Amino acid sequence: MTIATVAPLSDYSGSALRFGLIHIRPIQVVETVKKSGIKFQRTSRRFESIKSPKSYEELVNLQNETIFSTIQVPDWFDVNKLVDVFSQDNISRYEQDEELKEMVENVKNTERKGRPLLNFIQFMRKRFETRKDHYVEIEANRFLRSNFPLSFYTKFVVYDKTYYSLLKVLEDIVRLYEFQASSARSFIMYEKKINELKRKISPILDNLDQCVFSCSCLKRFTMVWNSREYIEVTNPEFLDVEKVDKMEFQRLSGIFNSKIREVRGFLLHYNPDFLFKEIDSQDNTTKMFGKLLMFPSSSFKI
Repeated sequence: MTIATVAPLSDYSGSALRFGLIHIRPIQVVETVKKSGIKFQRTSRRFESIKSPKSYEELVNLQNETIFSTIQVPDWFDVNKLVDVFSQDNISRYEQDEELKEMVENVKNTERKGRPLLNFIQFMRKRFETRKDHYVEIEANRFLRSNFPLSFYTKFVVYDKTYYSLLKVLEDIVRLYEFQASSARSFIMYEKKINELKRKISPILDNLDQCVFSCSCLKRFTMVWNSREYIEVTNPEFLDVEKVDKMEFQRLSGIFNSKIREVRGFLLHYNPDFLFKEIDSQDNTTKMFGKLLMFPSSSFKI
């Protein structure tokens, strides 16, 4: 049995979220239209981009350069080559993901109308929601092809649930503020509400980016230290805990665990009941064991 690799949305959504929700500004457009021979002015509100987005290729290269400048790499690999290999893997998966490509192109559109902010975050949340069970399968799959303890993999399931919780919080905030903005009678009040929204969600995006980065560092480190050739670094045949540098592994694991705890504490300010309902380590372990029971004892693709 083979489980196809599906990159988690969190692998490449941080910059898209920031560009789609923060790097924008509202504008008011006054147009002269003619109807039944009568000219009149029509006023509309929309968003434009504050800055031009980098290409996806530039973003993943920058991300991987930052990751590999942060983690310890075995001396049989060249850092620049690793950056290139992982970036090309990211780009290849992105190119096959027509749905995500369309979303990114829509975000780049400088004339978004209607309720674009809410539509955008709902797309991100629904996409993650439909795939979250598969992400659990991926971690269960990795556990079967390793001698790392199950607790190591359940932390990544907790990470996925934490990420999903952040998306839900973002969606609730965007819905409230964009509704208030759309109800504003003057453009000044409309612009004020959008700026309030951006200030409200900025710390959430900061926490999300830090969470994604710490997770990516730990995963890249584990895969690279369990490989001998560049061709296998994105999909090692077996993950052996004895092959990783112990001190570096403890350091990166500590950062990752600490960031997950920080983000969960951060989310307490928004919806504590939802947080504890959605993120429970016992439930994650039970769910993963359930996935493991469904897998035959054959080889898997990470």
